[in-house]
Amino acid sequence: MKNVMLICNAGMSSSVMAKKTTKFLQEKGEDIQVDATTVASADKVFTSDKYDLILVSPQIRMKFDEFSKKAEKNNKKLAQVPFNAYAPIPSGVEAMAKIVLENI
Repeated sequence: MKNVMLICNAGMSSSVMAKKTTKFLQEKGEDIQVDATTVASADKVFTSDKYDLILVSPQIRMKFDEFSKKAEKNNKKLAQVPFNAYAPIPSGVEAMAKIVLENI
């Protein structure tokens, strides 16, 4: 199984997106789990061996450069999620799943 972490500001919207994206991917036959956390817990994500990909939500896009350095230091894949892929509607979930599949 591949594991993805979605980092958000407060974790509310990211939890919904993570669950919906996981369900979408698994229904398509992908063995991928998407989890969510807050920016306050981000450091643990970068040092964890668990995650194959880290996603940065649109709400914290200003942290992308900082996170890029942490990702490089810890040999992690990192991707920015645009607003159109951050809506808990079918088109948003599909766009998020596409980002995961292109970057994992």
